[in-house]
Amino acid sequence: MNWLQKSKLRKRRRVSTLWFSKIIMLYFSLLSFNIFGQSSLITGTVTDEQSNPLPGASIVVKGTTSGAQTDFDGNYSIDAQEGDTLLFSYLGFNSKEIIITEIDRIDVILSENAAMLDEVVVTGYGSQSRATLTSSVSKLDTKVLESATRSNPASALQGTIAGLRVTNTTGQPGSTPEIVLRGGTNFSGNDSPLILVDGVPSSFYALNSDDIESIEVLKDAAATAIYGARSANGVILITTKTGKSGRSSINYKYRYSLNNERNDQQYLGAANHINYNRQSIAWYREAAGDPGAFSAFLDGNQSAGTGNNSTNDPFTTQLLTSENRYLLNQPGWQSIPDILNPNQQIIFFDNKGVGDRIYQDSESKDHYISFDGGNDKGTYYLGLGMLDNEGLILGSGFERYSGKFSGSYKINDNVKVNSNILYSHSNLSTGGLGSEDTVFRRFQGQAATSRTYDSNPDGAWSDQYAVGQNQSFGNPLYYQDKFVRKNLEQRLTATAGLDWTVVDNLIFSLQGSHFAINDHYENFDRAYRVGSTTGPLRTGREASVRLDRTLRNQLTGTLNYIKSFGKHNVNALVGAEYFKDNFFRSTAGTRNSPTDLIETLNAGAEADGIPYSFESEYLITSTFGRLLYDYDNKYLVGFTFRNDGSSRLGNNKFGFFPGVSLGWNAHNENFFQESGLGKAITTLKPRLSYGVNGNQDVLSNYGVYGSYGSQGVYNGQTGYANSSLATLDLKWEKATTFNIGLDLSLFDNRLSFIADLYTRDIKDKLASLTLPYYTGFSGILTNNGTYRNKGFELQVNGDIIRKDDFTWNLGATMTTNRNYVVNLPENDNDLNRQGGSLIWNPSTGQEEWVGGLQEGQRYGGDLVVAFEQESIYANQAEADADNAITDEYVPGASRNQRWAGDVKWVDQNGDGIINSLDRKVIGRTTPDFVGGFNTSLTYKNFSLFVQTDFATGHLVWNHIRNKGYAQTQGNLAQPIEVLDSWTPDNTDADWPRFVFVNGTRNVWRGNESIASLQTEANNKFWEKGDYLALREVTLTYNIPSEYFNDIIKRLSFNVTGSNLHYFKSMSGDTPEVGGVQYGEFPVPKTLTIGLNVTF
Repeated sequence: MNWLQKSKLRKRRRVSTLWFSKIIMLYFSLLSFNIFGQSSLITGTVTDEQSNPLPGASIVVKGTTSGAQTDFDGNYSIDAQEGDTLLFSYLGFNSKEIIITEIDRIDVILSENAAMLDEVVVTGYGSQSRATLTSSVSKLDTKVLESATRSNPASALQGTIAGLRVTNTTGQPGSTPEIVLRGGTNFSGNDSPLILVDGVPSSFYALNSDDIESIEVLKDAAATAIYGARSANGVILITTKTGKSGRSSINYKYRYSLNNERNDQQYLGAANHINYNRQSIAWYREAAGDPGAFSAFLDGNQSAGTGNNSTNDPFTTQLLTSENRYLLNQPGWQSIPDILNPNQQIIFFDNKGVGDRIYQDSESKDHYISFDGGNDKGTYYLGLGMLDNEGLILGSGFERYSGKFSGSYKINDNVKVNSNILYSHSNLSTGGLGSEDTVFRRFQGQAATSRTYDSNPDGAWSDQYAVGQNQSFGNPLYYQDKFVRKNLEQRLTATAGLDWTVVDNLIFSLQGSHFAINDHYENFDRAYRVGSTTGPLRTGREASVRLDRTLRNQLTGTLNYIKSFGKHNVNALVGAEYFKDNFFRSTAGTRNSPTDLIETLNAGAEADGIPYSFESEYLITSTFGRLLYDYDNKYLVGFTFRNDGSSRLGNNKFGFFPGVSLGWNAHNENFFQESGLGKAITTLKPRLSYGVNGNQDVLSNYGVYGSYGSQGVYNGQTGYANSSLATLDLKWEKATTFNIGLDLSLFDNRLSFIADLYTRDIKDKLASLTLPYYTGFSGILTNNGTYRNKGFELQVNGDIIRKDDFTWNLGATMTTNRNYVVNLPENDNDLNRQGGSLIWNPSTGQEEWVGGLQEGQRYGGDLVVAFEQESIYANQAEADADNAITDEYVPGASRNQRWAGDVKWVDQNGDGIINSLDRKVIGRTTPDFVGGFNTSLTYKNFSLFVQTDFATGHLVWNHIRNKGYAQTQGNLAQPIEVLDSWTPDNTDADWPRFVFVNGTRNVWRGNESIASLQTEANNKFWEKGDYLALREVTLTYNIPSEYFNDIIKRLSFNVTGSNLHYFKSMSGDTPEVGGVQYGEFPVPKTLTIGLNVTF
């Protein structure tokens, strides 16, 4: 065979082999097709309901380990076979399953997961799905931040977070409400949680609610232990907004609000004021045995006195004569017979608007614009805000200019940098009238006989404001511009961070932050008249300035490892942190400036006081860690720790604070599903946690080293003396919390419950121990016993209706907490008692100490102890029958003389003496239960949101009403309850007679301090503070975006009513604040219209 033949033969063999191979491959391909089904490439996009791509969404072939993730634009591709089920999931969104048919492209829209038990929550140095959370954490529904004008976003927390009591103590714009979590850790119960804004210690003040993405509250020690020394009172985590990859948008919001006063406190008119006050002086004279007492209030220029002139005295009351009879020709002037001498007439003007003189027209304008976006390399967010919130009180208000920027940039696949800046420039104006007590009790509570304007010779009002009596009890319209009060505050938070993926699943993060506050105050008192427009001119013209500066620097480094090994999921984190806080204050003042035109110090002729400056700082160094583990999403374990060293302690600077938590997702067990329970119970997760927190907030920066204080100037030099003792061996105050929780959802998450039962022991309590006088010191700070909080929290959420065009959701929170004293230092008292009140206990027939601090009993500082009113003496004969009873509190002339119209007191021990033993416990100033209700409805493009909050079980002493009833100032207006008081014509009365300066001690029996009013008053004048507040009602309409060809992505309008009504029985404006209320600035009723547009 020649070479040509051999070549052809080899070629035929190769062709035959090739065809044979193809036939074999085709055979097995057909066989594979028949046996396994045909595999194909499925592509598509994953977006949210607003068509925004969801980068990093997971796509898994159900029942296999085959999966993929979406890219930056939400695109994906995955190999799968017809009949397979693809599972699409993304954190914070509802998962979706789709069965593959012949279609090779599947676009998926995921909806946000609104289920309470599936939400993502921010925790210490990270975030976590609630499905695997084992500690107690609550998340604010930020719906409450969207519509109402809020000068301080903390007000949104009221009634929305179980375990958190938020109390509006004032309606002053910009002010932060009182925030207490789980009863606090101090005996006073007014401790505020640690507030972190993007991880930086800060506060709610001047924070723009439109910058906020989420607010979480860490409650049990297992959640807060990672923050160690500053977290004993809980932690509030505020996360601000950042840009989103794959989209860009411009958003503008505008809100316009009108604020209105409440005016729930009602007063007598002028005629009744005159009659009751003049009669009350006569009754005082009789009871005190002093026939000439308080003559000036009958005959002088006082509110019911007849010595005022016709032109410019503080009040309008005069004896009617031929010289002033012409005044009756002017509107509002009247005359009545003198109740003490009907033969003479009293002329007066009934100033029905006297209480409204403290108010100004009040409106708010709130603008906010933001720009955000990003791509696969980085993101950005820029927000700018301007708020002008005029207060209700003359000269009050709050202005804020805010800016927020955040950005991130991916340098490469392993390194990403980020930065965040928050800035605010604010001006808080409280007005120049004085404290809230002065404004609402003295300025607003003036008698209706007060003069607002001076009179012209013909009796008509002039345009000259009357002065009134003085600067704290005069005409607010005259004094409104006499006291200049300026404030300028600047806040800056700047952070820069780096995230480095060292290896797969291991990320190193480093963040540095700087926080600064510059708070500047300027005060100037202009010259003003005293008593009348012709009275003396006061020209002190005091000027003062104060500068407060706070600087905080923090550096945090963490190493985080996240890995899944089959069914084992591990998240481990370790870190270190350095924190330094520096505070500086300086003050100075001058006086006797020659003019009102120059308000600065340089115009003063001499110094007013001694210039002062002060600086203090402390630092904390820390290491911390966290380990989260779960097996197959069933068995959950969490462990955290922090080791803090604080400069505020001496020989025991370092403290170790661990926390551990366990959880069990019982609903994921096979037996649970097989039992059929899964048809009704969607989620069932019991939780258990225990942890320890430190508390250094009760320590001053240098107090443990002892201190020296200024004792005054001697011979031209300042003298100093030891003012506090060194306590170098103080130990850390530690709060240990044991928490049992349950997460439960029913009927496909239609009804969800989060419940927590907790006990918190504050051990080695840092408190002052009283020392004998001979030591020269009033007390010394010691580790002073053990304090305990016990409580229960419940959060409920229910989807009543779930339809595409109609939804209805209801939510509620409820909290109850009680504080107990467990251990106290040994002393000579039973139960190592500190303080308290000694009373008679009729049930035991013995004397008994109540209140104060006593081992094994509830904290007694909020206990109300009062004298019990049995009845009112209807007539003098009934009163004389009790003359044998000695009353130790009334004037000496009446110790054994009862009077008709006075209170018949219950003699608790029946000894014939009314003294301190004849008191009883009538309640407490802290509520038994607090919480709130909310509901939201959506129908097509309309939505309605309603938020309420409530508190029950607390008592309130309304001193505005009660001081007016007691008339211890002399010219106050009287509350309308006086109309129901005992008089000779109204003997069947429940209210005692109105006696000048509380002369027969019918209202309170001691003095006007909080301690005395809370333990020595008439129980009749304490009121129940129970309330239900209609906090917000918002109606929103969303205009369909298709009307704008997608140029406008969202356009909505809303109408919001805020603080619309209190359902209450209390007489005053503010039922939220328990205990003694001297005079509170009530929150205004506000109506807001809003616009929200996104491009």
